[in-house]
Amino acid sequence: VRIQGPHYKPGSKEDLNVKNVQRTVLMMGRSTEQIADVPCGNTVALVGIDQYLLKSGTLTTLEDAHNIADMKYSVSPVVKVAVKVKDGKELPKLVEGLKKLSKSDPLVVCTTEESGEHVIAGCGELHVEICLKDLRDEYAQCDFIVSDPVVSYRETVTELSHQTCLAKSPNKHNRIYLTAEPLADELSNAIEDGKMGPKSDPKERAKQLREKYEWDENAARKIWCYGPETDGANVVVDTTQAVQYLIEIKEHVNSAFQWTSKEGPLCEENMR
Repeated sequence: VRIQGPHYKPGSKEDLNVKNVQRTVLMMGRSTEQIADVPCGNTVALVGIDQYLLKSGTLTTLEDAHNIADMKYSVSPVVKVAVKVKDGKELPKLVEGLKKLSKSDPLVVCTTEESGEHVIAGCGELHVEICLKDLRDEYAQCDFIVSDPVVSYRETVTELSHQTCLAKSPNKHNRIYLTAEPLADELSNAIEDGKMGPKSDPKERAKQLREKYEWDENAARKIWCYGPETDGANVVVDTTQAVQYLIEIKEHVNSAFQWTSKEGPLCEENMR
């Protein structure tokens, strides 16, 4: 069967695995019953495909099948706790446990931060507490230390810069002038949803920016990059005119922007 993860797009190879189902079983309370075939409309358990899926996915035998839509939740995981093992030898247990936890609960998000700590994000204090109890008793079965919940912040600009910032290159021959201005909330949301993001059609995007968000014709065409992580709701727009060799510095500006938007100037949080 074709195992299509949530990021699969019809026709592409991304997030797609073609594997065999080892056997089909029926869940009967705590015991499982092996069966040869299942008529339509029944819930069945498949053995041997769980390592290819995280939370949800679509199984099909058709080449051109589209994904079944993911569930949308009215709450998002905002309360975070960091977990680390008391004894270093038990780290693999914890990592394995976190995988099982994120499979079992559709709302939990388990991530590894840049600092190397494992972070569990849930919808509230109670939700996180229950997840930690499950992790300790069932999934990881090892002792770990839980640090205080960290709520992630965002940094932003509230108005157009009242001065133009200037930076010079090390050889003092090139200067770059920058101003910052806030994006409309609607536009930020549209970028995060992907409608206006880096993967959208450039012509369509420029048209939308001009008509809906009242951008200048040139600015709408000359978006250099998005940040953080190349798909966030911050953009670099090239507003220069008739500058030679500008393309030479494009990559450098983009990578610096990824860095800046990932760790803002106020408290090193993501910018939005």
